[in-house]
Amino acid sequence: MDTYVVELLRSFFYVTETTFQKNRLFFYRRSVWSKLQSIGVRQHLQRVQLRELSEAEVRQHQEARPALPTSRLRFIPKPRGLRPIVNMDYIVGPRAFCREKKAQHFTLRVKTLFSVLNYERAQRPGLMGASVLGLDDIYTAWRAFVQRVRAQSPAPRLYFVKADVTGAYDAIPQDRLMEVVAGIIRPLKNTYCVRRYAVVRRAARGRVHKSFRSHVSTLSDLKPYMRQFVEHLQDTNALKDAIVIEQSSSLNEASSGLFDFLLRFVRSSVLRIGCRCYVQCQGIPQGSILSPLLCSLCYGDMENKLFPGVQQDGVLLRLVDDFLLVTPHLAQAKAFLSTLIQGIPEYGCVINPRKTVVNFPLEGGDLDGAAPLQLPAHCLFPWCGLLLDTQTLEMVCVYAGIYARTSIRASLTFHRGFNAGRNMRRKLLAVLRLKCHSLFLDLQVNSLQTVCINVYKIFLLQAYRFHACVLQLPFNQHVRRNPSFFLRLISDTAARCYSILRAKNPGSTSGPFPSEAARWLCYHAFLLKLACHRATYKCLLVPLRTAQTQLCHKLPKATLAVLEAAADPALTTDFKTILD
Repeated sequence: MDTYVVELLRSFFYVTETTFQKNRLFFYRRSVWSKLQSIGVRQHLQRVQLRELSEAEVRQHQEARPALPTSRLRFIPKPRGLRPIVNMDYIVGPRAFCREKKAQHFTLRVKTLFSVLNYERAQRPGLMGASVLGLDDIYTAWRAFVQRVRAQSPAPRLYFVKADVTGAYDAIPQDRLMEVVAGIIRPLKNTYCVRRYAVVRRAARGRVHKSFRSHVSTLSDLKPYMRQFVEHLQDTNALKDAIVIEQSSSLNEASSGLFDFLLRFVRSSVLRIGCRCYVQCQGIPQGSILSPLLCSLCYGDMENKLFPGVQQDGVLLRLVDDFLLVTPHLAQAKAFLSTLIQGIPEYGCVINPRKTVVNFPLEGGDLDGAAPLQLPAHCLFPWCGLLLDTQTLEMVCVYAGIYARTSIRASLTFHRGFNAGRNMRRKLLAVLRLKCHSLFLDLQVNSLQTVCINVYKIFLLQAYRFHACVLQLPFNQHVRRNPSFFLRLISDTAARCYSILRAKNPGSTSGPFPSEAARWLCYHAFLLKLACHRATYKCLLVPLRTAQTQLCHKLPKATLAVLEAAADPALTTDFKTILD
C-alpha cells in the first residue's frame, strides 16, 4: 500500500523542499512544476557560461579514466524565484556496479584533495585572507578586534561596509583559480601522506559514537607509526578518551596528480539539464565539498593582493562571498566599496549594490550612480544573520531572517515513537547548546544588558520549539497528564543555559548574572509563549508565575531592572512572524 501511494503521488505531483520552510514538503502539480522548471532552466543558462556537448563528447566523458560525475540540476523554490541546486553524485555508465565503483573512486579523490588543501590552509592561515568558516572563526576575529579598539582612548568612530558578491561560484575565472591552487600545493614539489582513521567514543547512555577522519602530512612531519600518530593527536588536544582505528594510509600522494585531478574537476565536469549535457566554461562546479573551499582560497588571494593593509586598524571578514569591513578610516571604507562596486574581473568579483549596506553618507559621485543602503552612524548593522552595534561593537542575535514565516515544527524533528518525552527533552537541550554561542554570551565582548537580551531571545526561541514538540507528541501524552515532567524540562533549560554561560565566562557570571537571573528570563520567555495557548498549558502557567514571583524577591533590584529591560516586548517583535 505504501508503494502504491508513493507511486500515485509521484505520477501527479512533484514533491520538494523549499528554502523558506525547512523540512516541510510542498506538492506541485506536474504541469505547474514543468512550467516553473523551464523558467528556472532558461534563467540558469543566461546566468552561467555553459557549452553544450555533442554525443561524441558525452561518450568520451563516460569512457574517461578516472571517471568524473555528471552533475544533475534541480531547483528549490524560494520566496521569490527558484534556487538552482547541483547534485554531484551521478556517474554515467552502462552497469550499476561500474557506476558505483567509479563514484567511490571519485569521492575518495575529492576527499583527498579536500584534506590536502585544508592541511595547507592550516600550515599557512594567510591563504584564506579574511575568510571565516563559521561562528567560531567570526568570534575569534571579532573578539580580538573589539579588545584592540577598546584599548584605544578615545574610541574611534568606525565605518562599516557590507557587500555581497553576485554569483560567486559561477563567476570565478578558472585560469585564475588554477593559478591560485598551483601556488598552494606546488605540483612539481610536494608529496603528501594521507592517513584515514576512525575514532570511537563512548556517548551518553552507553551508546557508541563513531567518526571517520583523515590526517595529512608531508614527509618532513610524517608520523609513520600508529603510536607516534596517536601521541601527536593527544599532544594537539585532538584526541581524548577514544579508540583510534587505522583504516588506510597512503604515503605517496603526489601534488601533481592532485592538481591534474582538480584541473579535470574544474574544466571537465558535466552538468545534465533535461536530456542535454553541458560543460561549465567559467566558475567552480557546485555540489562538492571542494566548492566553498576553492571559492575562499581564490578570494583570499584577491584580498592579499588588493587589500593588504585594510586590517591594520580595522577588521575584514568574509563568509564565503559576504564581506564585512569595519575600519576607523572613512577614505579606506569608501575606497574598498568603490573597488568592489567597479568589480574585479580578474577574480570574477562583482557585488550586488542592492544588498550593499554602509553606515556613512555617500555623495552622488562616489560610486558612479550605485546606491547602497545607508544606515545611521550608530545603529545595529546587519551581516550574515547577526546585528552588530556600530558604536559598542556588541553582537546581538537575530532570528527574523532565519525563522520569519517559517513553521518551527517543520524545522524541528524528533523520534515520536518509544520514549517520546525523553527524545523531546534530548532534542531541545541539544538544540539549546548550539544556540548558546560565545559570540552572544561573552561578557568581554558584550555588556551585561546585551547578554541578557541574547539569553532571553534564546529562551523565547526555545519556548517556540517546546510548543512545536508538544504538538508532535502522541495523542495520549498530553501536558496535563504529566505537568511535572514539562516543568522540570523548562527548569533544566534554564540550568543548562546558565552552565554554558558560566563555562564561556569563567569567574565573571556569579555576581552580575546569577543563576536566578537565567531562571527568571527562562520563565518569562516560556510564560509569554505558553500563555498564547492557555488551553494546552493551563496546568503549567500558575507554577511558572509562582516560581518567577519568588525569584523577584531573591534578585537585587538593579539586576531585576536589567532583566525586565531585556524582556521588553519591543526587542522581540520579530518573533511574531514565526509560525508554530
